[in-house]
Order: sequence, then C-alpha cells, then structure tokens
Amino acid sequence: MKQLSFITLILFLIIGCNNQSKDQPKEKTQIDVDKLKTYEVIADTIINDIVIKNPNNDEWTEFCLRKLDKASLVDYIFEAVYAEELTPYDFFDETVLTIDDIQKLENNPEFDRNKIAKVQYEEAWYYDKQNNTMIKKVHSIMLAYEIYNSQGEIKGYKPAFKVYFNNESIQ
Repeated sequence: MKQLSFITLILFLIIGCNNQSKDQPKEKTQIDVDKLKTYEVIADTIINDIVIKNPNNDEWTEFCLRKLDKASLVDYIFEAVYAEELTPYDFFDETVLTIDDIQKLENNPEFDRNKIAKVQYEEAWYYDKQNNTMIKKVHSIMLAYEIYNSQGEIKGYKPAFKVYFNNESIQ
C-alpha cells in the first residue's frame, strides 16, 4: 500500500505544469485500479528526462516547478532505499548497489541531496478513449545531481542511482 501511495505521488509529479493557480489547495487523488482496465497502452516504455531544480533562475522553469516538493521526492526515495523497500541500481551497468554504496555516495563531498536536479523516468503511458483521459505509470526513476566545472558553473549531471517500482499492484 505504501508503494501504491508513492507511485501515485510520482504520477502527479511527472504530469508537469498545469493551469491551476497558486492559491488553489492541492487535491489528493487516488488512482482507481479497476479503472485502468479501460485504458489502452500508448507507450509501453518511454524515457523522460525532467529538470527538477532551476539551474539558471529561468522564469518558465520556475513556473513549471512551482508545485514540486523536490526535497520530499528525493527523501522518499532515499528513505525507501535505506528501509530496503526499493533497491538501488547503478545507472550504467544495472548492478545492485548496497546500503554501504549509498552511504558512500552521501558522504562524497561532490554529492548533496540538494544538488539533485534532474530525474529520468521510465514510464508507460495509458489512454482512455471513452473519457479522453491519460495516465502515466512510472517503472523506474533515476536521480542525477549537478556537477560543476572549476569556475563553479554547472557542467552537467551525474547519476546517483536508479530504482524500479513494483507496479504489479496496479496492472
């Protein structure tokens, strides 16, 4: 149940910018699992990169991220890894990382959770023709953090690790 709630949170985070005003209260929504049966698969797996930290104080990026609680997203994933509810993998070779590996990452002076600025999702897209609605189901998420050049400017992003979600409960 905890994973289903977490997946629901991720689904709302990846939807991106919307037209609600800042003053409207956030709605809490649950996915009706039975309703998924009316959805048709549009993309079995699609990879999507999303910047979740505004690197240049860009107005549009700031607008798009205004409702994202980045710290909670990052902390939820780390907490699930440390609780052994999610398994971390090396992004490049898919080897399983240990808790010690994650602790070493967190002790690396180059790394800081606040520097996590990009995520990469592997997700499935579903479309309901009857209701003209679409949902996304996240298979995995990779967290990447900023790395800097000698002048202190962002030169790119380095993957921290990747986790796969248990999606069996909502298929």
